[in-house]
Amino acid sequence: MDKVGQNLYEIFGEVIAEHDFLKAFLITSMLAFLMYFSAPQIVKMLGREDLLNALRVTLSALGAFLGFIISTATIEPKRVVEEE
Repeated sequence: MDKVGQNLYEIFGEVIAEHDFLKAFLITSMLAFLMYFSAPQIVKMLGREDLLNALRVTLSALGAFLGFIISTATIEPKRVVEEE
């Protein structure tokens, strides 16, 4: 898609296209929810039912982090660098 047809937004000083933001949001959300809902199966395998809540929080944070890494690697920056 060319730059003319894109809706660009500035978030925390960075310029991002609308469809790239949506893609990054979906990747991060899906990984976080996937890790969150996989915690009961992992707790069952470990045999430690008392760790369920802590493992859910930890795994969902890990999923969000992995989503951030994947989004960073797959989405092209929109920065314009001008040399003088």
